[in-house]
Amino acid sequence: MTQSIVPFDWFANQFTSERREEFVAKIYPHMKAYLKPGDRVVDLGCGAGSITVFLEEQGAQITGIDLAPGLIALAREEACKRGAKADFIQADVLNYPLGEGVYDLVVCFGNPLTDFPHPSFPQFRDRVFKALKPGGHFILEYIDGLKRVASMSEPEEVIEQGVDSQIVRRFKGYDPATSAYTIEFRRLSTNEVYVGTEYVYVGPLLRLLMEVRFKFVQSVQLDHSFMDVYVRR
Repeated sequence: MTQSIVPFDWFANQFTSERREEFVAKIYPHMKAYLKPGDRVVDLGCGAGSITVFLEEQGAQITGIDLAPGLIALAREEACKRGAKADFIQADVLNYPLGEGVYDLVVCFGNPLTDFPHPSFPQFRDRVFKALKPGGHFILEYIDGLKRVASMSEPEEVIEQGVDSQIVRRFKGYDPATSAYTIEFRRLSTNEVYVGTEYVYVGPLLRLLMEVRFKFVQSVQLDHSFMDVYVRR
């Protein structure tokens, strides 16, 4: 998955298990019906691995994949700490071989869709489709893109705490022609700058893109995001 690696590693402290326990508690009641002991599961964009390890503890045989090296390092530390056997792979999910008909369940949490320009989303969707067994489920969590743009742009600039430095995040603009918005990150301790582009997705657009390969099952509204469940046709 093409992610903004630099900001993810700068903010790695926000993806540790301590920060994710509350989120896990909110999503699991809505997804446990789609997970059976022994199921093969892949967690795309697994971040620091807290959800991956949690799903293993529920009986899954699970693999976590993420592009950010710092987050994969944290995921492996978390697995070791909790005695988990989850396999963590540092790779781009658009290129890493997922196989065909391998998984009972594919999950994708943390609003990763912002990394995909709309024309590239079908490639991601089709890879998930091929990786799933017939009748397998895909669970996708995302933030309403228009709401995200509004929250990012007002205030235009904020200062957040990174792993070892404060990070200035500045909203640079939104292009309605491509549904893209640009954000600049500046690491104050080193004055490094990273400019990232993200893309707007909303529920109706996702369901339109997904219906070619999947049947929509349900959408669950969480505090600040939605969790959509699909089944492979």
